[in-house]
Amino acid sequence: MTEKRIRQGDVKGKTDWYKEGQLPYDRIPAFKSAFDCYKKCQFHFRNVPVDSRPVSREIKANLMRIMVCIAHARLGIKVLESLREATDLAIETQITIRVLSETHSISVRDYAAISEYSDSLVRQMVGWSASEENKRKQAPGLFDGL
Repeated sequence: MTEKRIRQGDVKGKTDWYKEGQLPYDRIPAFKSAFDCYKKCQFHFRNVPVDSRPVSREIKANLMRIMVCIAHARLGIKVLESLREATDLAIETQITIRVLSETHSISVRDYAAISEYSDSLVRQMVGWSASEENKRKQAPGLFDGL
């Protein structure tokens, strides 16, 4: 089966190739942060004690829900609600990671590696949400259907 590919822009000599019908999510910084945070959690949570495994699974599930909310916002499906939900989940995830560190379920080194990505994710989600709210305040009738 051959995959039909399309060329997406040529930025400073770099060319990105994507399958037709897919959105280039790697170009969305918040999605990339969420995905990188998920990968870090997957790597650093492999030796979590048995009693903390449900919490680590919940963190990874929250990160997956954040990525889905970002995809919905990018597609224009209830943008503000999706961003608010993603922001709330990102803050909840950040706090839960901190609790795992404080209960010594993960090492300080693992916490430092994961928190770098979770902090970046929270900052980006808060900024994106604020930007969308400002857009809606400036042009109130324009975004009524979204």
